[in-house]
Amino acid sequence: MKKVKMILTNRFDPDPRVYKEAKYLNSIGIQVEILCWDRENEYLERETENVEGINIKRFYPYSKYGSGLKQIGAYFSFKKQVKQYLKNKDYDYIHCHDLDGAVVGCLIKNKKSKMIFDMHEFYEGQGKKQKIKLFIRYIVNYLHDKSDFIIYLNDVQKYSMKRANLEKLIFLPNYPERENYINCEKIRDDKLRISYIGAVRQYDELMNLMNACKEMEDVHISIHGAGVSYFKLKEVEDKYKNVEITGKYHYSESCELYKRTDILYAAYNEHIENWKNAYPIKLFEAIITKTPIIVNKDTALEKIVTENIIGFSVDVGNVEKIKFLINHINKNRYVIAEKEDNLSEMQYNYIWEDVVKNLNNIYC
Repeated sequence: MKKVKMILTNRFDPDPRVYKEAKYLNSIGIQVEILCWDRENEYLERETENVEGINIKRFYPYSKYGSGLKQIGAYFSFKKQVKQYLKNKDYDYIHCHDLDGAVVGCLIKNKKSKMIFDMHEFYEGQGKKQKIKLFIRYIVNYLHDKSDFIIYLNDVQKYSMKRANLEKLIFLPNYPERENYINCEKIRDDKLRISYIGAVRQYDELMNLMNACKEMEDVHISIHGAGVSYFKLKEVEDKYKNVEITGKYHYSESCELYKRTDILYAAYNEHIENWKNAYPIKLFEAIITKTPIIVNKDTALEKIVTENIIGFSVDVGNVEKIKFLINHINKNRYVIAEKEDNLSEMQYNYIWEDVVKNLNNIYC
């Protein structure tokens, strides 16, 4: 039996993408163990566990999530502990999630194993200064060279990639699992329900939505998910009568959240190149649940939303423009039904079960 060690620099709540990949590999007879970093020590009682045949091993070098370079010492302690754990263990593949996971994997892998760099984002697009972008590009290209296979989400990630490394690419976009959205029919309500569902990182953009709708008694805002901005938003929740901030949820609960959502809000800062060009899983969840979506102008998301007429675009940095759009939708509810009809035509075009088989090009 082939053995895979996955490197993951979060605590595995579970991480939906990682979990989906691991489940598939387990289903085709490959033994998977996820080595993850619980940096805030939230699962001390669950150092090891087995989830649907997938072994989980957590490490606990403490640091505060989202604290930037202050985490560097704990990060290298995590690398050291993983290396020690893998000493004398037999494995065929080291599957590294994200850039920080790939750095760890590159530093600790044995000579016999193959390395997979699973790119969840466009990393060069996260830096604001040119020097930082060039440094990130150097690291990413180095990891491409050291990898046997490279998993990517969209063509933007091919930017600056060496021609020789293009042959290593495996396309695996983060589409939703169809089985989790069967019978995801809307539960209607008199109020217009706008939800953000996912990692809560965008403090300014979500505050703009809350402020835009603050005086709208027939509009309800829900923010579902954990992330670096969750606690800051939670602190001001009581100032808004029509806002609920629920926090962490298991990804298998997504269907229930979408049932009670009329409009999905997918707001990202278009000045950050990664978000300008990204296709987050929220887009594909909106499609499979037939949920019209609000996205930011001047992004890749805007193009697919407007071309297919499945949602709306707005300057998410402008409170007044957001308010104008929400008022328009609320007073003309028929536009929601129109978008839902268009979504039904493409509802099952982006399904995880269809693309996950691309992993066979690595493991079979």
